[in-house]
Amino acid sequence: MKIKFICCFLFLSVSISYAQMSITTPERGDPILDGDVSEFDTNIFEDAKLKFVLGNTSSTESIQIKIEVVSFTNTDGTNLQLCVQPLCFPSIQIGLTYPDSPIILGPGEDNGVDDYFVNTNPGDGENYPMEYVLRFFTLNDNGDEVGDDITITYLYDPDPLSRSDFQLSDLGIELENTRVNQQISMSSSTPAKMEVFNVLGKSLSLFEIGVGYNTFNMSDVSTGLLIAVFTTNDGRRAVTKLIKL
Repeated sequence: MKIKFICCFLFLSVSISYAQMSITTPERGDPILDGDVSEFDTNIFEDAKLKFVLGNTSSTESIQIKIEVVSFTNTDGTNLQLCVQPLCFPSIQIGLTYPDSPIILGPGEDNGVDDYFVNTNPGDGENYPMEYVLRFFTLNDNGDEVGDDITITYLYDPDPLSRSDFQLSDLGIELENTRVNQQISMSSSTPAKMEVFNVLGKSLSLFEIGVGYNTFNMSDVSTGLLIAVFTTNDGRRAVTKLIKL
C-alpha cells in the first residue's frame, strides 16, 4: 500500500506540473525569461512600451496569473501604465498584485498581444535609472501560489551614456590615450568590451578587450567627440570620453 500511495502521489505531482505560464514578445514570440532586464532611454508612450504576451503552455489545464510589484526605484509609481487586458492601471504600489482577480487562461490560450508595461514619468532630472521590478506568478483554485514565477526588470534612463557605474581603474583598465588618431591602446587585467558611440548615441564600433595590452584600429571612425562604454563580463561598466582627430 505504501508503494502504491507514493506512485499515486508522484503521478498527481506530475499532472499538476503540466500547467505552465509563458511570457513572450508579441512581435517574434521570443521568450521573456526570469531575470530579464529591459532598458529604455525614452518615456514616449509608444516607444517606451514593454509589450508581452501571457500564455498557457498546458494542453489540459487552465492557469491563473497575477503580477506583483516587487519594487521600484527613483520613482513613486505614477505616470505609467500596466495593462493586462481588458484592464489598465495608471499607477502601481509596491507589494500589491494586479489585477485584483487573476487572469484565467484555458489550455493553450494566451491573453492576446495588447498587454504591456510603460513608464511615461520623466523623473526628477537627476536620479536615474528609474527601475520597476515585476513578478509574474500563478495560483491554484484555492488562491495558493504554484509553479515557477518570472521576475523582470524595466529600466528608464534618458541619458544612459552619460552615467558611469565605475571608474576605468575599478575595472582594471588603463587607457594609454583618449585623443585618438588611428589607434587606441589600453592595458587590462580582465576581459571586457569597449563600445564606441557618437554624441547622438549611435553605436560606431565594438571591440573585445583581452587581458594584457590591447591596440584597436579606429581609422574608420569619424572625427569628433566620442563616448566609450567599457563593460566587463560580470556587468561592471565605466564610461569615458574620447576625441577622434
